[in-house]
Amino acid sequence: MRLHHVNVVVKPGETERVIGFYRDVLGLRPTDKPVAGTTPGGAWFDIDDSSQLHISERSDAVMHDDMHFGLVVDDLDVVLARLEAAGAPWQPQADLFGGRRGSTRDPLGNRIELLEPTGTLAP
Repeated sequence: MRLHHVNVVVKPGETERVIGFYRDVLGLRPTDKPVAGTTPGGAWFDIDDSSQLHISERSDAVMHDDMHFGLVVDDLDVVLARLEAAGAPWQPQADLFGGRRGSTRDPLGNRIELLEPTGTLAP
């Protein structure tokens, strides 16, 4: 079993506000979103060769402060520098897996946990 994708829900018309963050700041790769079987709006990104992030537009989109997904990033210092350059927040968190971790938020406030690939998360 493996994770295929995570989905972040935004209000209609708000996708454009987060695309640059996921592409330029977190370094995810935009990928084509199929037309058949999906709703209008939104965007898809490849996280790696087997998992994706989907942005879906829904009029009833709601957010809870603790809703999030976690990414093990190749170089946390590089991502932290891009977060700072973009003016994105960074909240360090206690070590949980043997390396640094913390959370940021996309421009709409969706929380993303970023983890170092060390300790039990080492490749």
